[in-house]
Amino acid sequence: MVEGIALGTIEILGTRIELLRVLISIAIVAAGILIARLVRIPVSYFLTKYAPQAAPLASKAVFWIIVGIAALSAIGNLGVELTGVLLAGGIAGIIIGFAVQSTVANLFSGLFMQIDRAFRIGDAIEVAEMNVAGVVTDITAFSVVLRRFDGVYVRLPNEKIFTSQVRNFGRNVARRVEVTVGIAYREDMNKAIEVIRRIVDEDARILAIPEPRIMVWDLGSSSVNINVWCWVPTQEFFNVRGDLVKRIKEALDTNGIEIPFQQVTVWFGDKGGKDGEDRLRLPSLNE
Repeated sequence: MVEGIALGTIEILGTRIELLRVLISIAIVAAGILIARLVRIPVSYFLTKYAPQAAPLASKAVFWIIVGIAALSAIGNLGVELTGVLLAGGIAGIIIGFAVQSTVANLFSGLFMQIDRAFRIGDAIEVAEMNVAGVVTDITAFSVVLRRFDGVYVRLPNEKIFTSQVRNFGRNVARRVEVTVGIAYREDMNKAIEVIRRIVDEDARILAIPEPRIMVWDLGSSSVNINVWCWVPTQEFFNVRGDLVKRIKEALDTNGIEIPFQQVTVWFGDKGGKDGEDRLRLPSLNE
């Protein structure tokens, strides 16, 4: 009976093929599908743990690659010459590759970003090279969706983000607030620092560690600049900075410490002025 099966043939597209080869080819395809399903499970588990957004697409790709290899093996078992098929497939692959080059680049960039995990959904980021900043609302296999701070949604290709410098504003639990305060040259710097320090110490949202720092930092053209550095919880950054600037201004006004505006003095070499020069002071727009 086995001999009868071995000698049996069937005709497919004008080609006579032994029935036993057909059965073996079917078994190869079936085994390939079974193996692909078994391999897909751990791949999906691993990617779900480390790259959840890329897991569905990557697991499907692994499945179909294994099935494709099994199908080619089955075709070869039937005695079909694969050289022409592979040549045609290679040419077609090159053409398709050029057509979907950006799509493939975005796909792999998305996979690498998931592995790198530079940001997550809900993080506030800035893509420096693209001059775009906002909150990440979605990460797909091909793109990242940002809700800009003005409420406009922007879709950015993964390849552009992966090759750009990305600043993550929400990754750390704390951020440093920086405020520069300019006082007039005639004012007492130590008194101004004491006034500012009281404002900082009274705000319960400002962290004690790292310790806030207040120091004279720069001698400007019209003012002595005092820098204030303090750390706050990331979610309180904008609220604290706005309140800090407002309260420092009010405290300096209350203590009679002047915050000067920029002034311009022009000298003319004419008679009658001091040391043979006339001086003309141009008021600023605030006067």
